[in-house]
Amino acid sequence: MSELAGRCHCGAIKVLLHPARTPEELPLRACQCGFCRRHGAATTSDPESRLFIEAAPGALTRYRFGRKQVDALICAECGVYVASYLPLNGRGLATLNAWGAGLEAFQGRTPEPVTYDDETDEEKLARRRARWTPTELVEAMPSA
Repeated sequence: MSELAGRCHCGAIKVLLHPARTPEELPLRACQCGFCRRHGAATTSDPESRLFIEAAPGALTRYRFGRKQVDALICAECGVYVASYLPLNGRGLATLNAWGAGLEAFQGRTPEPVTYDDETDEEKLARRRARWTPTELVEAMPSA
């Protein structure tokens, strides 16, 4: 599978998805929480794929809401919600906002509405471990 490259609106956060399947085979979801609805998010994840996220110096804002377990990664420059990231045992898992990252391979698709309100913390963690994409997050440091 060829890699899919995207970025936030201003380009300060770049993403590179190495999909294990074609984009048409990857899920596309529309979480119904207030945060995702307000950002118009359409997310994808796949445990067999790999995701690389690189943020320019000072470009990454982390926002935790609800149960405060996951970082919503938002560009400090343009305000685009790029991904939700879960640091876990020395590695990371993420669900990528395909529309926020401008991944053209997902344009024209209708995301499946999903609701996770009734999940316990343990159920949320199990779902994320089973479905989210292994992710490397690099925050570039300002040069001296």
